[in-house]
Order: sequence, then C-alpha cells, then structure tokens
Amino acid sequence: MNYLHFTLYCRGNCGLSNSIMSTELGVVASFLLDRVLVLEGNVPPPANLVAYPGKGVTGRHHARVTDLVEMPVPWLEDSQVDYDPSLAVVMSEGQVMDAVFPWPVSVDRTSKDFRQFARDRQHVLLETDEIRKARVVRPFPVASDGSALENFGLYSYFFYLDPPTRSAVHALLRRMRSKDPYAELARNVSASLGRFNAVHLRRGDFKQTFGVTTRNRTPAEVIRVLDESFAPDDTLLILTDERDDPFLRPITAHFRRAVFADHHILDHFRDDFFALPYHDSIVLAYLSQLIAADSIDFVGTMTSTFTSMIQRLRGNRGRPEPFKFLWNELPDPDYPVTERGSHPPSDCVPLHPDGRLVEEYPGPYSWNRYNPRINPAWQREWPESFLEHASVGAGASPADRPVMKEEPDMEPSL
Repeated sequence: MNYLHFTLYCRGNCGLSNSIMSTELGVVASFLLDRVLVLEGNVPPPANLVAYPGKGVTGRHHARVTDLVEMPVPWLEDSQVDYDPSLAVVMSEGQVMDAVFPWPVSVDRTSKDFRQFARDRQHVLLETDEIRKARVVRPFPVASDGSALENFGLYSYFFYLDPPTRSAVHALLRRMRSKDPYAELARNVSASLGRFNAVHLRRGDFKQTFGVTTRNRTPAEVIRVLDESFAPDDTLLILTDERDDPFLRPITAHFRRAVFADHHILDHFRDDFFALPYHDSIVLAYLSQLIAADSIDFVGTMTSTFTSMIQRLRGNRGRPEPFKFLWNELPDPDYPVTERGSHPPSDCVPLHPDGRLVEEYPGPYSWNRYNPRINPAWQREWPESFLEHASVGAGASPADRPVMKEEPDMEPSL
C-alpha cells in the first residue's frame, strides 16, 4: 500500500476554513496520485474555540474537519501507520503558495495558458519515477519552526488540470460534503429565516491580527456598503464572533431584522444542536457557513477564509456570487504595519461601492484580473473553484471586457 503523508495546516490562528482548505489539498492530491491519504495534525482548529457563557456550549469534545465532512478518499490518521514520515520522498521544496500541481504530468507546461495560471510560481509538483515508486510521499517539507503556511491554500489556484481531470476532481469534491446531521440542521435553520441576506463581519481575532483595519473602521462604513445591496427591512444574517461588541449596535438599529447566526441556532434550535454528534463552537461556525450559503446576497470580510468558503458554497449552490467585501483590508505597499488590527485604510485594492473588486487587468483566470496586492493562494476564493454541474451561471464574467493595462510582472504581496 502506498501513502501520501499530508500535514494539515493547524498552527497559530488556524480556523475551520483553513483546516477544510488544507484537507481538500490532501484529498485531491491523494486522488491524483492514487495513494491512501494519511493526515498528520488532524486536530480541532484553535481559532474557532469561542466561549458562549450560559449557553451550555462546552469544550469537552471539539470537532475536527473529518468529523464534519465526508472524506471521499481512503484515509488514515498518522497514528495508524507503520512508517517513519521523515523518510518520505518530498515532491517539492517549496510550499503551496508558490507551487502548482499540474495533472496529468503530460500537460503542456510551456503553454501561455499554463504560464497565466501559474503566475510566476516557482515550484511544480510532478509524479516522477522516484515519486511513483516510493511507498510514502509528502507534497512539501514541513518547517520545523512552524513559520511557513505549509499545506494551506485554495485548491482552485493550486491544481492545474486538463478538462477530464477537472471533471473527475469536481466529482470527487462534490462527495466531500457535509455529514448529514449538520447539513440537515443547517437546512432547517435556513428555512426558518425565509429570504435573507448575510454579512460576515469579522471583529474578534482581527483586532489582534497584523495587516487588517478592524480598529480603524466604523459602523457607518458597514451600513454604507450593505445599503448598496440590501434593504433595511430585509432579514440580515450576521456572522461574527462578537455579538456584544458596541460596534454592531448601529448596524442592528439600521437593519431592524438582524439575526446573529450562532445565537439564532442556540436560541431556536437548541435541542437539535445539542443532539448533533459534536456540538461545540467549531460546529456553530460550520453551521453558520452552511446557512449563510443560502442567502440571497452576501458581503464578506476580505482576507478571511471563512468568507471565502461561504462564497464558494454559494457558487456551488448556483447562487450568483460576485464576491463582495466590506472594504479593502490590505495596507499601502510601503506602509510598515506595526499595530495589531490597525493601519490606515487604503484604496490600494479598488472596490466598487457595493464591495465588488474592480477588474484592472486582462487574463483567462480570475486571479490575472485583480490587483496583485491580493495573494491569490488564500486571501480570496475564485469562481474557478465552483464545482461544475452544481454551479451553472454562478460567478459569470462579463462577455465584453474593456481593454486594460497588462498585468504587472510582480509577485502578489502577503
């Protein structure tokens, strides 16, 4: 039996969405290489361990990604194997953010299309004879100091696939769906809301994160963006980890039918929630994503993978998904960020008034068209992620693009 030893990204401020994205990379890579997937670091994501005083939500049994989603490939925990992972053959010395995994190996890597997909990434993962013969393979080495975001990124940007392989991978990922109890509860909660819009307003941990503008923003900015798409009388589902933050009061006063996703579950579906196999704050976060994907319209937080997963789910469900954000989170290119949660708001990544990013360049792939300040490997999801057959019409691009400047020859900034 041959194995793909895959270390999940689960360090530092890793949240549920990061863990899902990392798991997906392992699932698809093991499928392409026809190997049993071995997961190292399959632990509950630490960033979603939120307290709910008085609500009965405890931390005795935290959920992992594999507890919440169906795994569509044969897999094992690393504790179940009999080999030394340090002896695995490594496919690339880089990391996901600077790598491309083309399949099949015979695809033309000299073509203009591949160059536009790869966007100057330096590492290409190939199944060489050595890789094919090895019992245990790792896609990437793992940094001993945990400094790199190894094994973390968006599958849509990582795998360069020919059409038959893309169809097979999409079919695979359609089977990587929510386990039935969680999907059923999410559907019931969504139905209880009727027609609703949703916003992901990330506050809590972003106050302690370098490179975001959380402490510099105002409720009026939120209202101004949401008013471009939502009516004040619409039901508004708010996804946030700080319901009691005074920042939110003007927003809930303006949108009088505002509902907080996690508290709505605990207040109105308490028995159903606690009947789930797992019922902790990680599950609340996961359910909130599934419910928000049923929204009529959605505005998220830039650079949040929690937002990215909702946008992808919406596209997969056939919702028109224009990828709206409240504002640009990234600093000006030369600004030295020294304070957590704060730097002067910048227009270095231009947005339309309703939060859609402005296309600035031509190109066949979405990440060719937007400002290179955005790291396309993780800072937002792309329409290329939408699973075919499940997302007809979602994320459609304009048929007649204006003539634009050439994409700059530069690496995207973190």
